Amino acid sequence: MSKVNVYTGGEYAKLDQLPLQRDWMDITFDRHAYQCFPVSLSNRIGWGVSYPEDIAFVWDGVNDSTADHVKILSGEKYLHTGRGNRTISFNTDLTFYLESGEDWSILTMPAPNYFIRGAQCITTVISPTALQGEIPIAWMITEPNVEITIPAGTPIASLVPISLSEIQNYPVSVKNGKPPYEDDSWNEKMRARGDKSQELNMSGKWTHFYRDAVDHLGNAMGGHEAKKIVMKVDYEFEQD
Repeated sequence: MSKVNVYTGGEYAKLDQLPLQRDWMDITFDRHAYQCFPVSLSNRIGWGVSYPEDIAFVWDGVNDSTADHVKILSGEKYLHTGRGNRTISFNTDLTFYLESGEDWSILTMPAPNYFIRGAQCITTVISPTALQGEIPIAWMITEPNVEITIPAGTPIASLVPISLSEIQNYPVSVKNGKPPYEDDSWNEKMRARGDKSQELNMSGKWTHFYRDAVDHLGNAMGGHEAKKIVMKVDYEFEQD
C-alpha cells in the first residue's frame, strides 16, 4: 500500500495514531491491564480521530428517521443529527486520497478498548476512490435519556487501511481433532507453563510467556507477526 494523503482544513477532527494508554487500564491494580499483551497491542491499531473540545448529546428514546430526537449539548460544530434513527454523525473534514489510484479501503471501527456509556461508533468499510469526500463517521446511541459526553481528545473511531482483495475468499478449514503440534510433550509443556505462570502471578510478578513467545524455560514457542504497531501521521502544516 502506498503512502496515504489526507486533506483537511484543520478546523475539525485531528488524526493521530491511537495511544497505548487507557484511563481504565491506569487504575487497575499495579496497572496490571498493561501486562496483557493482546490488549496493549490492539490499543494502537489504527489512526484515531479526535476533537479539541468536549462533545455531548442526548437521545430522547424515540427511534425514527427524523433528526428531532437527538439533542446536541456541546460541540455542535462537530456534529449533525440528520441521519435520524438514534444516530449522530461527526464532521471530520478528513478526505483520504491515494495518488496512485490503487484499490484499498478504510475500516472505520470503535477505537479499541475505549468505553463510553450509551453509544458506540458504527463500523463501516469505505473506498476512498469511490467516496471522493470527507470520511463519514457515525455513532449509534444505545441508551436513551442519558447525557453522553466524549471528552476532548478522546478518539471517536479508529481508521484502519485494509485490502479487501487480500482477504476476499480467504480460506479457513474447520477440522475435527487436534492441531499437529498437540502431543504428549506439548501438553506437558503447557501444563508446566501454566504452573509457572500461576507461581509468578501469585508472587506479584509477570510472566510475559505469551508476549515473548516462549515456554516456561525461555525456549522459543511460536512467534508474533509484530510486537508493536506503528502508524505514522505527518502534519505538513502548523497546528493550533
